Amino acid sequence: MQGNTKKNMLSCPFCEAPLEQPEDITTRFGNTFSGGKCGCGAVFVYDGSGHSLGDAYVDGLAYACGGDWDKAWSLVPDEDYEVRELSADTRRNKFHEARRGSKSTYLFIRLNKDLKAG
Repeated sequence: MQGNTKKNMLSCPFCEAPLEQPEDITTRFGNTFSGGKCGCGAVFVYDGSGHSLGDAYVDGLAYACGGDWDKAWSLVPDEDYEVRELSADTRRNKFHEARRGSKSTYLFIRLNKDLKAG
């Protein structure tokens, strides 16, 4: 049965590696969000409502920067990091482009190689 495990998981949009289920992550300021990391260095934040993407961006950038908020706020989109906003089709275990108001939205952020947190 383990052979089917990868087929039953969503994959990272940057490297196509299977992703674990989102976990609750608590920031140093006590904020909790659902998300995770991929082996390629990408982080993801899960927004089940699709209505809290602003918070997801902030949490995701800080998480990608190892909790360094100053570094996170200094980054320039498309120059310092890549973003993918995707909706999950859990029936087919695939991502597709998120539309406004999509539920089960995942926000993926990957820092450029020279900026990755240690």
